[in-house]
Amino acid sequence: MKTFTIAEAKENLYTLVYEQGNDAVLIVENGQPLAILSLVTDPDDMERLKMAYSPELQAILANSRQQIREGKGIPAEEFWRLVESDFADEAVDSA
Repeated sequence: MKTFTIAEAKENLYTLVYEQGNDAVLIVENGQPLAILSLVTDPDDMERLKMAYSPELQAILANSRQQIREGKGIPAEEFWRLVESDFADEAVDSA
């Protein structure tokens, strides 16, 4: 992985994006890691990244984990039964 200062990255952004191939680029400021620049080669990867850094999704997951710790979750079998019944309802609605 090549490393560039933020000033170098700013001056050479086009080159970093289009000429680095699939190699990620580490961008540093004052010697400290600041960001990683990486090409999006798979749209699914981009969606996973957006979800991983979504404050809204992270809050939902944290709330869900807390509910499970407090015994307020539902068993896996119940969850999948509900999912399957929702899919059956959607199939009927779209028919």
